[in-house]
Amino acid sequence: MKPIVAIGDVHGLEKWRSIVDEYEDCTIVFLGDYLDPYEYITRRQQLDNLRDIIELKKRRMDDVVLLLGNHDLHYFCDRALPGSRYDFQIERFAEAMFNANIELFQYAYQQGNRIFTHAGIQHSWFVDDFKGDLTQPIAHQLNNPESVQFNAMLRLGHARGGRIGKIGGIFWADISELTDPLHGYTQIVGHNRVDDITERCGYNDNKIIFCDCLRNGKYYYEE
Repeated sequence: MKPIVAIGDVHGLEKWRSIVDEYEDCTIVFLGDYLDPYEYITRRQQLDNLRDIIELKKRRMDDVVLLLGNHDLHYFCDRALPGSRYDFQIERFAEAMFNANIELFQYAYQQGNRIFTHAGIQHSWFVDDFKGDLTQPIAHQLNNPESVQFNAMLRLGHARGGRIGKIGGIFWADISELTDPLHGYTQIVGHNRVDDITERCGYNDNKIIFCDCLRNGKYYYEE
């Protein structure tokens, strides 16, 4: 099995290019959020950057994984709530680009006991809200949800403006809500900004690794 590199939220940045060049023999997983930059990046640059990531996937179908984040879904999914920095001036271009290439994207990726999603999986959310089956492959269930399960995946937790007592789904889960990650798995996620790769270990053979630090040139690597 190839070594794996996970690249956190892109948000228009081009730092992913040097990482991909350095690790051309690895599996590359993008953790989502390709648009809506925090800093000034022209709209053309953002869309060209996303187009280049899509072209990379087409060239390397077997070893590049493109996950979707909340800042992607809100451009083409009517059921997704708009996030911060939503840009009405690019919405029709972004919607067309995602829809034309939707088969290249997915919600989750799994290698053995490693699971990659945009924001992460709290154990109780998977069991009680998503109503997943712990005996079956986790990513397959997340990539093939029933309608009611997809609603749970899109949910905002209380920490991000949702209802009191609610935990965010895999596009919105806040770091403060991920106190007991999915039991028996190591998760690699973005969404929550950190300065460097940050690990949190639980008590049920579970661990979650936060990787939203591309702006600092940081990324996850594991052989």
